[in-house]
Amino acid sequence: MATQAIRSPQDLFVHELATTYDAEQRILQMLNQTAGMEQNAQVKQALEHHRQETQQQIQNLEQAFHALGIPPQRVPCYAVEGLHQDHQQFAQQSVPANLMTLYHLGAAAKTEHFEVATYQGLIEQAKRMGHPQVAQLLQENLRHEQEMARKVEQMEQQLGQQMSQQTGP
Repeated sequence: MATQAIRSPQDLFVHELATTYDAEQRILQMLNQTAGMEQNAQVKQALEHHRQETQQQIQNLEQAFHALGIPPQRVPCYAVEGLHQDHQQFAQQSVPANLMTLYHLGAAAKTEHFEVATYQGLIEQAKRMGHPQVAQLLQENLRHEQEMARKVEQMEQQLGQQMSQQTGP
């Protein structure tokens, strides 16, 4: 798909679906790494839960491709690749566990917001092009992303407040 010319809204939609499919695959790898290094039990559990949801999201994207009559395709998603590189660089630093947890939550929030914006755009495109089944699959993924964004933001706020109260400004 990366070398195929994009000449129509349908081609653009498939291209964006393929970058989203790649993004979810990369995010699954990131979740595996992050959950493995996370020491906060509540955050680890949330990351592991989202890892399961991400696996379902990948299946939903595969079903969306099939509903369009094409095999699943991956086009590199450089935005998520950049988020992953940021995480890898930060993870190499010697940072106390509670600060690493705070970083993980912030990084998760960034990723979730990127995904929310991506799915909102894809859903609108699917609806415009008359693909209700695809829109429904993407809507399920959007719901997961929105719920996770709220959850990690809440956890980040709570942990940040606890840490501020313990250490001061």
